[in-house]
Amino acid sequence: MLRSVLFLALLALACAAVLRAAPDAPASSQAVTVSQEKTVALAASTREKSASKNQDKIWSALVFASNESNPKEAPAELREFAPKLKRIFGYNQFELKGSTAKPIDADGESWLVPSNNFWLSVRARRALSKEARGGYLLDVHLYLNERPLVATETKLAPGSPLFIRGPACGKGQLIIVLQVQR
Repeated sequence: MLRSVLFLALLALACAAVLRAAPDAPASSQAVTVSQEKTVALAASTREKSASKNQDKIWSALVFASNESNPKEAPAELREFAPKLKRIFGYNQFELKGSTAKPIDADGESWLVPSNNFWLSVRARRALSKEARGGYLLDVHLYLNERPLVATETKLAPGSPLFIRGPACGKGQLIIVLQVQR
């Protein structure tokens, strides 16, 4: 219980930082600043093999969800998720604050940076069970800047995204989305 409360408190602080940094700026214009040590670690951990077109990727996004009287249409990257997000979370407007996609490397760790403040470390291995439908078992570690927040293991299959509910933020809520892309 205490861990959940601490996690939500840290995410709330990050939410405030995200909104202060650039509430209306497009996600692609945001720069990521990290220490030199972190840059070296990221470069080493995200070495990408010369991949074929068929290599699976993991896509992550940071979404700000809210209820508006005149909601904007979801951005192209979120349109396939919008009906599920509305049904699950009850919001009618979704803004993409940042996203990234990386090839899945079964031999190493991938760092996904969906925004300036949030980082995801993902280690993936093929799931052997039929229930996984060709998906992966993921070891996921969520960071706020360089501070670890949560570590978990989950199954992620193509066509079955994972939504992580974040804290209430302003008039809405942060949501993290993970999906395997073929």
